[in-house]
Amino acid sequence: MRGRRMVCNPASPQRLTMQTYRWRWLLTSMLATSGAGAEPVDEDLALAYGDKATISIATGSAQPLRRAPAVATVITAQDIATMGATDLDEALATVPGLHVGYGPIMYAPLYGVRGLLSQPLNAQVLLMVNGQPMKTAYTGDKGNTWAGLPLENVARIEVIRGPGSALYGADAFAGVINIVTKGPADLRGTEAGLRGGSFRSRDAWLQHGGKLGSLALAAYLRIGTTAGHGATVTTDGATRLDTLFGTHASRAPGPANLGRDALDAGLDLGWNKWRLHVNKVVRRNAGTGAGVNSALDPDSVLDMDRLMADLGWADAQLAPGWAAGFSAALHNYHEQTPRGLILFPAGIRVGPNLFPDGMIGGPARWERMWRLDAHAVYVGLKGHSLRIGVGHDDTHLYRAETHKNFVLTPTGVPVPTGPVIDYN
Repeated sequence: MRGRRMVCNPASPQRLTMQTYRWRWLLTSMLATSGAGAEPVDEDLALAYGDKATISIATGSAQPLRRAPAVATVITAQDIATMGATDLDEALATVPGLHVGYGPIMYAPLYGVRGLLSQPLNAQVLLMVNGQPMKTAYTGDKGNTWAGLPLENVARIEVIRGPGSALYGADAFAGVINIVTKGPADLRGTEAGLRGGSFRSRDAWLQHGGKLGSLALAAYLRIGTTAGHGATVTTDGATRLDTLFGTHASRAPGPANLGRDALDAGLDLGWNKWRLHVNKVVRRNAGTGAGVNSALDPDSVLDMDRLMADLGWADAQLAPGWAAGFSAALHNYHEQTPRGLILFPAGIRVGPNLFPDGMIGGPARWERMWRLDAHAVYVGLKGHSLRIGVGHDDTHLYRAETHKNFVLTPTGVPVPTGPVIDYN
């Protein structure tokens, strides 16, 4: 059952509030694919391969990878260390059947599965952290201001290449990627690291795991900065308009704007049957890549704040043959352009209209998403396990702002308004 309510303040046409409520019901039955000797074989595989032999996102419950009813891949922390990957995109590029491309806006990664790929949005592949979706309400994907995800605190990456909508909804119809962060069992003591490289790239991180009495904890902090690799853009969207109207506004050829400052933090607490995850992601001064309108913009930047938290309870032996659990999750997302964006540079002509100061826009939005899940698993049937689940999502785009120096005609042609007007 799904409903949507949209409320627009008549006095402020630019302000839009959107709420989405969704109930999810799930009933699945999984049939063992091997005979009576399957369990000993699976135990041997687990001893030989550890976490790499199991996956949880295919059915919602941990099971041997070879018996998962999906085309799945698991990348462990050891795999990441062996390949020397430092960012999520580098690790995902090694997965067969998954292609990592890049869009013009901020060079944000686009994950394609079996040729299914779209831009600038990437809503066909669901990205999750510890089983909680990272998607935003406005675009349905991971958000414009992505700017990378470091791997120092990643324990494993689970990938489904193929539809996952039965478990995760319409946003997973091409595939699912679940990032599992390191918990108390993965960290023994304190680890720290420094890294430097080309393009003024510097990173430092600190993580710790251990126990305080009956409380298990893991904490992570990473800060980093880079100027970006500065790939040269020879022609852009403004070049095409210059050729058409005889202007000379384009800043191409020139370097892409790929610098950024980053902070990533995480906290994992476990007590008895309870588990709390908190993850904070901050991006500042994130460059716009080849420009948000495919026109070079070396000066504009975007800022992003993301907070993800989930509290869960699970009992693997609630009753004979029964296991159960529930979780409550919060996802806060805020994205803004502190200095506005240059959609087209100064002196550009768009149709019959000249923009002497450039075509300027400055959008911002604030989103909040709540998620409740509960499930029960029955394993008392020979060769089968039965999972029953129910969930509720509350998605709220509760604030939006913009300022710009143009309006659009009914035919979509931008008309300059002179000075920048604040529509908040």
